Amino acid sequence: MKSIEQLNEVIKKDNIIDGIMKSNGLYCLVAEPKVGKSFLALQLANCLVNNKQFLGFNTNPTSVLYVSTEIAEYQLKERLEITGYEFKPNSFFFVQKDEQHHLCIRDDLLLDLKEFSEKYHGRFVIVDIMCGIDYGYNTDINNYSDVMKYMFDKYRELSKKYNLTFLLIHHLNKEGKTLGSTGIDGNMNGILTLTSNKDNTYTLRIINRDFEEQNLNLIRNEKLEFEIINEDNTEFDFNISTFMRHVIKKKEVVFTPAEMVAELNLLITPTRFGRLLNSYLPRLEKEGIYVELNRTSTSRIYKAKFIDPLRSEE
Repeated sequence: MKSIEQLNEVIKKDNIIDGIMKSNGLYCLVAEPKVGKSFLALQLANCLVNNKQFLGFNTNPTSVLYVSTEIAEYQLKERLEITGYEFKPNSFFFVQKDEQHHLCIRDDLLLDLKEFSEKYHGRFVIVDIMCGIDYGYNTDINNYSDVMKYMFDKYRELSKKYNLTFLLIHHLNKEGKTLGSTGIDGNMNGILTLTSNKDNTYTLRIINRDFEEQNLNLIRNEKLEFEIINEDNTEFDFNISTFMRHVIKKKEVVFTPAEMVAELNLLITPTRFGRLLNSYLPRLEKEGIYVELNRTSTSRIYKAKFIDPLRSEE
């Protein structure tokens, strides 16, 4: 028998990041090249090691193992100098490809994971990038069966055996979706999608099995860290500003993202416009624009209505 206080404590300890990641989970961070996903992963590592909030979310401290198939030791050192991150002894570990550009999850890497878990009690592993790992077979990332059998079954096995949570860094395709088989998204506990906007801001979309979907508006500071935007001091995205003027003029509109993009000739894809719109909802309400979403089996239908905030105050 457990009290509610004990249950709440168990749930809290079971999270790596409150509201974003649970222990023993499998998560994917995806973005286009050069957007900053490796810097964001390193920022997360710093928060976990040093018991700091990650983008406003509480973390449960743990050692971190950073497995890199792209950056070398000197590049890591350069990034730590830029960001100013410091790690106490035996809290952050780094593994890179060998001289033959080889990093197999069935050989030395398996021994590293075992030591990281059993000797240093580490619980969080970053794999940057997922496709750079040798899984012991000629794995086709576009093949659902290969993805299931050779990649994710292995990660689930390692997660359970060594009490590890994995963050796998991966790429987006040209359509803005996770590159490769649909089995990648289907096997994740959560997908974190980092996109760059036209106004030098970023959006981090978090889709999760265990928590509510979230859209975070971000900006990078001089140390290349991502920060939550102070919305009151930031200009509206061009596409959102165009949408606002349209709604104010029409007073009320019903639309799908594709219809709105086509009607206003927005410089954005329908999928990204939908995500951007969702991230701006609180700010739009401050301007008197209220947006409702009705999900159907085939589409997302939005209804936007303008209520003059000055009149409502009279």
